[in-house]
Amino acid sequence: MINKGLCISFEKIKKMKKSRLLMILAALLPLLLFVLPMWRIMLEAPQYPEPIGFKIYINDFKDVSPNDMKNINILNHYVGMQYIPDAIPEFKIFPWGVLFTSVLGLILALIGKHKFYLYWFILVIGLSAAGVADFYIWEYNYGHNLDPKAIMKFTDENGNMLAYQPPVFGSKTILNFKAHSYPQLGTFFLILGIALSFVAYKVGKKEVQKSSNLGTTLLMLGFLTLSLSSCSTNPKEIDYGKAACSYCKMNIVDNRHAAEIVTKKGKVFMYDAIECMVHDKDNNVADNNAHTLVMDYNNPNHFVNALEASYLISENLPSPMNANLSAFSSQELAQKAQSEFAGTIYSWNELAGALNQNSH
Repeated sequence: MINKGLCISFEKIKKMKKSRLLMILAALLPLLLFVLPMWRIMLEAPQYPEPIGFKIYINDFKDVSPNDMKNINILNHYVGMQYIPDAIPEFKIFPWGVLFTSVLGLILALIGKHKFYLYWFILVIGLSAAGVADFYIWEYNYGHNLDPKAIMKFTDENGNMLAYQPPVFGSKTILNFKAHSYPQLGTFFLILGIALSFVAYKVGKKEVQKSSNLGTTLLMLGFLTLSLSSCSTNPKEIDYGKAACSYCKMNIVDNRHAAEIVTKKGKVFMYDAIECMVHDKDNNVADNNAHTLVMDYNNPNHFVNALEASYLISENLPSPMNANLSAFSSQELAQKAQSEFAGTIYSWNELAGALNQNSH
């Protein structure tokens, strides 16, 4: 049952449009921000053999190595910088923002309108830009709002206190420290999700154009097919188990005894037994027929010309409507069957009379 369910699910996925699948993936990728860091800030200095730093998650700060944030806060205290807090207001806002955009993206993917994918792309870029701006403001305040009572004060050549704002992106020298600030995996997956939403929009746009062109083509082909089929006199395959006999209205199931008439106007009459075709005098008018066909007993699903076939009526070869009538593509094959099953051989011209005689 599980395997069957998985197969059905995979089949449904295969049938989904590429644009919709891309949009679903685009909406899911930002959720990785809940487990992967967004950014990392590192500090290098001679007094630290190994760089120290911290990672910024969507809802938390974490040490790169044990006690890194504690050491950074000690350094901050000496120059009057603020402590890195355990939490900031954004940690409560960002998770809800990511959840909202992901759920919205999934809803838009289910709706399947490619223009909505573009709106989601613009929305997430806007929210991401706002997040970067907020990050810059936080860093600015972190590096400029210094305690005037700090133990150590450093000024520039004009006597102004130095600022210690780390870079939003890239590297920067601050006193004897070199600060590095770069995005991490979570941000890369967010960017990938944003990019995929735009790809989904472009693919969806092409799908709509292709669908429109395909619809026009199919419509034209439909009219052409109807026009051709209305005048086609080619024999038609019988859909066994579904097609009904034109004479007795029974379902056609026996592929050894079926028969078919195609009129010169292209109308098709199907029969579950040769005897039904013979008895159907209303439709079986030789002058009106382009094809009068019977199934070759020795070669099921293969029609032969009824006028040229040989027929065997044998009680040992029952047919669907109890006339015990079978057709063979040649007299030699009919004689061979006769030697095995007994019975009497007839030509097409003799067949109607034989059936009438046997019915009495």
